[in-house]
Amino acid sequence: MNCVLRKWRLSDAKELAAMLNNKKILNNLRDGLPYPYTEKDAEDYIKAMLSEDENCTFAYAITLDGRVIGSIGAFRQENIHRQTAEIGYYLAEEYWGKGIMTKAIRQLCEIVFDTSDIIRIFAEPFSYNTGSRRALEKAGFSYEGTMKNNAVKNGKVLDMVLYSLTRTMEEYPVRRLSEAEIQEALELFWRVFQKFEAPEYSPEGIAAFRESLDDRERNRKMDFYGAFHGDQLVGVLSMREPQHIGGFFVDEAYQCRGIGRRLFEAMRRDYELQEFTVNSSPYAVEIYRHLGFVPTDREQTVNGLRFTPMKYC
Repeated sequence: MNCVLRKWRLSDAKELAAMLNNKKILNNLRDGLPYPYTEKDAEDYIKAMLSEDENCTFAYAITLDGRVIGSIGAFRQENIHRQTAEIGYYLAEEYWGKGIMTKAIRQLCEIVFDTSDIIRIFAEPFSYNTGSRRALEKAGFSYEGTMKNNAVKNGKVLDMVLYSLTRTMEEYPVRRLSEAEIQEALELFWRVFQKFEAPEYSPEGIAAFRESLDDRERNRKMDFYGAFHGDQLVGVLSMREPQHIGGFFVDEAYQCRGIGRRLFEAMRRDYELQEFTVNSSPYAVEIYRHLGFVPTDREQTVNGLRFTPMKYC
């Protein structure tokens, strides 16, 4: 199963209320949520999230095949902790144990690290919540310790555990790629596409994407920017005329390190007119939005490829 994060919509209130009318979910969350949880409660929450500063609150619906099945967010802390954020999440019970939350956590961290100055994301689940702990560990979070007697929930004194994921502070230099390096860039495109985006496409769409990578004439006309770790190519952004992003991928092992932002900013320096377009895959819409792009039309499907037209200006 492949999940996609998107901003909340008021029309999600019914599905959100249905999820939170479940004591098993509420027992793993902090206090403050009413029970029963009404559609009005859900509407109030969604309105609050949509009105927050997007550089401080990264709140998303977790969707599967267009249906809302969970919630995830990262919330910037204050004062000396202003470059850290706490992550919180929950999933409808019928989707537990399927690996969906791990994918959602990874996607959120990629958005936060690639589009903001946050350097550390942490989580504090109850120590008994093995499902949450497993999802964090599979998403790359490190266990930092147990906080004894750290909470009172449902009349019980409970331990909590601390997990964190930090942005790698290494430099990843970006430069224009030579013609001889383009094939390696296309291989990175295909590898990352298969892992993260192909699950959202039909066989026709996957074949159309592969065909685009094999189109030598098309690729010859594009400019490629590459990010490197030593001699290894770890991220690529390609541009075609007039100022359209033709491909934008970061190797799985190097995501959540700000490489996407570095590639984008390097590309921007080569253009006097700061107007760019992209046909974003469902997976990347929120990443582009945090880079400053806005949708210019609804999601479309052409040759099996799903995309949302977006513009930066």
